[in-house]
Amino acid sequence: MSKLTCKEKIDDRNRSWLELLNYVEASTSSESEKLDKLTQMVLPKFVARLVKEKEDKMMIEKDGLKSCHEVGVEGKQDYLTGKQKKQTTKGNKKKQKINNQRKGQDSEKLMEIGLEPPPDMPQVFQDYIRDLGGSEIKLVIQKFLQVTDLRSQQNRLSMSLKQIRSAFLSEDEERTLNAKRQMAVPLVEPCLSVSTVNLAKWSIRSSLSYIINGDYSKVLKNNRNSLKPNAVVQIWSFRIEPNSQLNFALIKVIDGEDGHVIN
Repeated sequence: MSKLTCKEKIDDRNRSWLELLNYVEASTSSESEKLDKLTQMVLPKFVARLVKEKEDKMMIEKDGLKSCHEVGVEGKQDYLTGKQKKQTTKGNKKKQKINNQRKGQDSEKLMEIGLEPPPDMPQVFQDYIRDLGGSEIKLVIQKFLQVTDLRSQQNRLSMSLKQIRSAFLSEDEERTLNAKRQMAVPLVEPCLSVSTVNLAKWSIRSSLSYIINGDYSKVLKNNRNSLKPNAVVQIWSFRIEPNSQLNFALIKVIDGEDGHVIN
């Protein structure tokens, strides 16, 4: 039997390593020939697998430059847990819709769809932040996205001070914003890409708001398939040493438009 024929016979994905060894042991008594046969049978497929894995990784990275893949859409169970998940499941059965006219208070609507109290940060984001060396994680705000939050021309995400849930700024940072200066803040996007945005404090219709702008339009572009009007999002803050750098994480909790809850 020729070497080619032998290879064709055993080059089978379902063959185990032990089966390959037994085949080679039975085919020759020479140790050098055994090694040569094993190399011929195993090495080409091993190299081909490494090449394919490298190509797949490069393709994923290339696609990521075009549009981030939103974390959690397929793994929807990451977003809501425990009692909140049960509440939203019940809401799904009733096919609850979010009123685009925003009648009533956001807090009441969030309660109606099972998002009060707010769900915890998804584990995938906790792990990612931990890998970055992050700590002091705080929920800054949970809100419905408005059209003004999504217009690239306006390039801003507003966070009304009336809706802020945790004090997340240091005294120096607060003084900077009160002096009408901006701060650069890294932001973890819904797809786990990281962009650097600016944080400012504005007066909008006689009400103070924290404003995320700068490269925020890039965040909108990266996540254009997931950030829609009436989606519920959370902004979390965390710190990274050695300088206690302020960071944000933007997390989508439920889909926009139809109000479908990710559970």
